[in-house]
Amino acid sequence: MRSGARDVLRRFRRGWGAEVRKDFIEGAASLMLCNLGDYISGFFLQIFTPIIQSAPVLIALLPAASDARGDVYSSYGSRLGTLLHLGLARRLIREELLALVTILISVNLWVGTLTVLVSMAFKAEAGIEPSTTVFTALASALIASLFMVPATTWLATTSFKKGIDPDNVVAPITTLFGDMVTVPTLIAGYEVARRLPMSVKVGLSVVAASVAIYLTLVVARRVKRGGAFGRAWRVIKQNLPVIIAATSMSMIAGAILLVNIESIIAGVGIMAVIPAFLEDGGAIACRFSAKLSTSLHLGRVTLDAIPKDRWVLTQVGLNLLHAMMIFGALGTFGYLMALWGGATASWGFKVFLTVLLAGMMLSILISVITYYMALVSFRLGIDPDNVLAPILTSIADVVGTSSLAFILTLLMH
Repeated sequence: MRSGARDVLRRFRRGWGAEVRKDFIEGAASLMLCNLGDYISGFFLQIFTPIIQSAPVLIALLPAASDARGDVYSSYGSRLGTLLHLGLARRLIREELLALVTILISVNLWVGTLTVLVSMAFKAEAGIEPSTTVFTALASALIASLFMVPATTWLATTSFKKGIDPDNVVAPITTLFGDMVTVPTLIAGYEVARRLPMSVKVGLSVVAASVAIYLTLVVARRVKRGGAFGRAWRVIKQNLPVIIAATSMSMIAGAILLVNIESIIAGVGIMAVIPAFLEDGGAIACRFSAKLSTSLHLGRVTLDAIPKDRWVLTQVGLNLLHAMMIFGALGTFGYLMALWGGATASWGFKVFLTVLLAGMMLSILISVITYYMALVSFRLGIDPDNVLAPILTSIADVVGTSSLAFILTLLMH
C-alpha cells in the first residue's frame, strides 16, 4: 500500500516541470515564513491584551491597518517585480517611491477616520478620542515605513539578481514583515498619540494630509504639461482608490472584532490564529495574482471565462497544496495555544480541524476570485499589479473570517 502511494507521488512529481517545482518550493517557503509573522502577531495580541481592553478601538483598527500594510507594500513589490522583468526598475524607481509616499499617507489617514465612523455607527466603546484614533493609524504607518520601504525594495531587487522570481517571494514575505510590525507599531502609535495634546495631533494630521494632496497635484500638473512622473500618476490614480476601497471593506472584519471584543479576548486558541486569517488567504491570493499579472504582461497565458489553460489549473493546484501546509501548521499552532491556555486536548483538536478546514475553504474561494478579477481587470485595460493585491487582501479578510465562523459553527457546537 505504501509502495503504491509512493509510486503515485513519484509519477505526480515527475509530471511537474522545472518551473512548477520552482513555484511550489519558492511559494511554499515564503508562505510558511508569512505564517511565522502571523504567530508573532498572535503572541503580540496576547501580550498587549490589557492595552486593547482599555482602548478596544485598536482591535477595530487591526484588520484595516494590517491590510493597508499588505495592500501598499504588496502592490509596490508586485510593480517592482514587473519592472525588474521588463528592465525598467532603475529608471522608474523614483516615481514609484513618490507614489508610495502619497498613497501611504492618504490610506492611513482614511483608515483612522473610517475606524472612528465605524465605532460610532456601531455605538461601540472606543476607549479613546477620535483624534487619537486617526493619529494612531497615521503614526503607526509612518513608524512601520521606516522598515517596510527599504525591506520591500531590497527583497525585490536582491531576489531578482539571485535568479529567484520576485513574484513568488515579495508579496508573501512583505506580508510576513507587515504581520510582524502591525501590532507593535499600532501600540507604539497609540502610545505616542495618547501623550500628545489634541491640538498637536490634529495639526500633524492636517500637515500630513496637505503633503499628500500637494504631491498629487505636483505629479498631475507635470503630467498635464507633458513632463515626467507619468508612471507615478498612473499608480496613484489606479492604486489609491482601490486601496481605499479595499481597506474600507476590511472594516467589516474590524467591526465584527470590535462588537465581539469580550468573547474574542476570552477565546482559547482561536484568538491566536485570527491574525493568520487576516493575512494567509491574502498571501496566497497575492502570489497567484502576481504570477497571473506577469504572465499576462509577457503574453504567456490567456484567460478564458472557464479556465482551460493548464498553467492556470496547475497554479490553482499549487494554491491548494500551499493551503494544506500553512493552515495545517497554523492549526497546530492554535492547538498548542489552546493547551497553553488551559483547554483540553479534544478542544485543541477542534481548533486544529477548524483552522485547516476553514483555510482550505478560503483557499478555494480566493483562488476563483483572483482568477476572475485578473480576467476582468486585464480585459478592461487596467494593470492587475495596481488593483488585484489591495482588493484581494481585503476580500480575503471577509472570506477568511466568514469561513472560520462557518466552520466554528459546525464543529464547536
